[in-house]
Amino acid sequence: MLAAALPVAWAAEPIQRVDVRVVVAGGDPAAAVTRRLQEVAATAAERLLLGRDSAVVTQQQAMLAGVLREVIDRVVAGYRARAVSLQPGGTTAVLVGLEPQPPILGALPVQVAYADVHADVQPLVHRTLASALPEASALTVRLPAAALEWAGPLLQQEVAALVERAVAGFTGTGRVDGTPPRLVLTVRVRDARVVRDIGVRFRSSSIPYWLLNQHTPQVLSMAEPLRGLPVTFASAHRTELERLLAGRLAAYPPAVEYGVAARPQVQVAEVTYVTVVADSTLYRGRVEARLNLGTHAPVPDVRAQLGRALGGLEPFVELTLIPSNLAWRWAVGVRVELGSSVAVGVRTRLDGEDSETFLQYRLSPDLQLRAGHFARAGQVETALSYRLNEFVSWEAVVTSRGDMWLRLVTNL
Repeated sequence: MLAAALPVAWAAEPIQRVDVRVVVAGGDPAAAVTRRLQEVAATAAERLLLGRDSAVVTQQQAMLAGVLREVIDRVVAGYRARAVSLQPGGTTAVLVGLEPQPPILGALPVQVAYADVHADVQPLVHRTLASALPEASALTVRLPAAALEWAGPLLQQEVAALVERAVAGFTGTGRVDGTPPRLVLTVRVRDARVVRDIGVRFRSSSIPYWLLNQHTPQVLSMAEPLRGLPVTFASAHRTELERLLAGRLAAYPPAVEYGVAARPQVQVAEVTYVTVVADSTLYRGRVEARLNLGTHAPVPDVRAQLGRALGGLEPFVELTLIPSNLAWRWAVGVRVELGSSVAVGVRTRLDGEDSETFLQYRLSPDLQLRAGHFARAGQVETALSYRLNEFVSWEAVVTSRGDMWLRLVTNL
């Protein structure tokens, strides 16, 4: 009898692999929860069955299925293992049927809170986040309320991933709270690179800089919502941030009173610069100190020009001071704008010394070409100007007589 039984024992196949399939009555919950249910069932089945004799498992199938059912019931709160079936073999198939226990949650309303985000920027962040909110709301669909004790951390990871995909530089945490339940989503900055400081620069072709610089503190206050934003988010939404600043500048009382059109340009970095291009739609003022360098260069002078804008037409009066002999020269003229880049005009000195017909062409924001014809001198003067910054420009000047010199222009 022993000899006859030995071949049978040796032929018994040990269980080397367990394939577990979990079926949830009523449909699967969120993917992260479904994965965890699968992992729990697979781990329990492997610990119970791996290495066992498949023939013995066949004989003890009902008992082992009951043990597996009890283990799953204890580990996954909110679910009951209503059925467990085994198909023993070298690869044993295990089918686990789970039934969620009431109360069962559905899609929850989402309440969003923002940590360390300026109130004026929160609507922009919220619009960017809006695409992720339906998916966040659906994370609790078909989830038993009792399962939150172990599924809560999984849902928090899913919420964080949703926020990070939708809003650059931000992350989020979520928790189910209240009666009736709701998903409280807290959005906060994730990146280490944020806007830590803000600088202000002005550019203008019609307002002296010494007048504009007086308003630097007010512009800094307008740009305060940018402070603390992730650099990646601010870069991606630079246009919207510029639109926010433009609205504040348009409502600024001095801008309204003097008809100043101000356009902000934001250069995003950890130290973010806001460049305000400001021009008056009513009055035009320019103050320049000009230093000429060269053998045939004119003497240095300081010029102040005040004009009145009438659409594209600008009559102006000009006062020139020659520091070397303290001489004053008065001139009047008119400038006509022919688009955003081209202007033509005439300027005549009141002492009758000379008159100039000129053409200005802006090649780029920093590069300008100017040509002027002086009637009495009978010569053409051409100047190519390059703006180094808001206050200083270099000009290369050439005349029809062959004279050349450099001119350093300081905008005051």
